[in-house]
Amino acid sequence: VISIYAALTLEVNLHQGPRFYIKEFYVPALDLISQSPITTSNNNNNNTLPINPCLFFDFAFVNIENEHIVRYGDANLTFSYGRNNAVANYVVRSFDQGSWEVDYRREVVESRGVPWEDAVKAVSNGSTVVFRVDLAVPPKFWEGMWYSKKKGVRIGADVEVDGTGLKVKRNDIRLNSAASHRRVGIHVLFLSLLVAWKCLCF
Repeated sequence: VISIYAALTLEVNLHQGPRFYIKEFYVPALDLISQSPITTSNNNNNNTLPINPCLFFDFAFVNIENEHIVRYGDANLTFSYGRNNAVANYVVRSFDQGSWEVDYRREVVESRGVPWEDAVKAVSNGSTVVFRVDLAVPPKFWEGMWYSKKKGVRIGADVEVDGTGLKVKRNDIRLNSAASHRRVGIHVLFLSLLVAWKCLCF
């Protein structure tokens, strides 16, 4: 029974990673102290400084797989204002990652469609605004002789930003999926019931 339990536990824990984190997130247009516009506008002979529409981010891929190489397909990052208004995209091209390695992507994307006037007003009043970062990627796992089939990952996280232009949460923000947690929970419950049934049989 112990051997069966160990085997089933191994099956559950076989692929626990990788994990994904937003380490830094900066929106210069919302930095009330030191805004950094891109250019100046000469329309109507004025010197209006337009808002910098760029989003700066530091994203981490963390492989917590023990003795398993992860091969990522193209990873698509979607940035939204709120949770539904997509404003920018970024693609991390396919790469391999060794066991317990961490890979960073420190990049900048130009956003389109952000209601900057409303956002600036919100942070000026001491409130925060929410940006959403979603990831879609098909990782494969090296099994010793071949790579396993691609397993599509779709996860995300909300990022609150205040009048500093930085994310409010100073710690890294882990992307997650409530749906995937439910599936894992059901799987573990099933295995627990199976182990209990085996114990009764013996």
